[in-house]
Amino acid sequence: MLSRIAESLFWIGRYCERAEDTARLLQVHLRLLVEDTSLIESTVCADLLSLMGVDHVAQPTQEDVLRVLGYDGSEPNSIVASWRAARDNARRAREVIPLELWECINTTWHQLPSGRFGPGRSHSFLDWARERSALFTGIARGTMVRDEGWQFLLLGRSLEQANMTARVVAAAASTRGGSTWPTTLRSCGAHDAFLRTYRGFQADREAAEFLILDSRFPRSVMHGLVAATHCLETVTRANASFASESAEALRALGALRAHLQYSALDDLLIGLDGEMMAVQQTCGRVTSTITNTFFAAQSPRAWITEGAW
Repeated sequence: MLSRIAESLFWIGRYCERAEDTARLLQVHLRLLVEDTSLIESTVCADLLSLMGVDHVAQPTQEDVLRVLGYDGSEPNSIVASWRAARDNARRAREVIPLELWECINTTWHQLPSGRFGPGRSHSFLDWARERSALFTGIARGTMVRDEGWQFLLLGRSLEQANMTARVVAAAASTRGGSTWPTTLRSCGAHDAFLRTYRGFQADREAAEFLILDSRFPRSVMHGLVAATHCLETVTRANASFASESAEALRALGALRAHLQYSALDDLLIGLDGEMMAVQQTCGRVTSTITNTFFAAQSPRAWITEGAW
């Protein structure tokens, strides 16, 4: 597969997953502000923007958060910017993705809001954004051949999912309030699955364990890492010449999985912010390695003229 096509598919998966997870993360904080009146709005909003790598907004309000992470196309972290980037990559990979998938991405882009809106309209927009990402995932699973293109798309999606779930968990860990973890579970679509797994028992410790370590739940950190490892192994087997380069990314994923799986849960919870930061950093390093291994263009050939020796 051409490196430009593989790269486009990888980032389509990442950007569509990022749009959905950003919508989920926004809903966590908007619901927390409604359910827990003891929270200070500017502090909660600043914490959320900090988790998303935004540091240029002073004393942010709900409207600022919705603008930066929701509808402002000039903000690289927004849902609108994620769908725009997904569409740009889909155009470059147009010859290999199914027509239905392209129509889903293109239609979503054209239906995105073109102006500002306040908290009153936020939940309907965020629900719609999540539904469009779910539609994209369903169409991709139902129409794409399970070849290298599919593996790259799923690889990007899995890395982004692990990264963003780590951010959600870190956000819950840094926020104080009785409604924090139940709201976090609902934001990940995990509340019902969590109750069935733990037979109705609810506690912060078990909620964190479920979102981090339970690989059976498709939005857990562990599930994302396992899926990314499988995709990268499959792609590496199909491109044996890159085996030594991709081994670095596989080792990083394996080391992180082993650390999370075999560490005592209490030890993970004590330093939960740092542990989730390590997940994000590993996903970033793996992405850089994948880019340099599979996507980076070859160095231009240096022509040697007669007499240069």
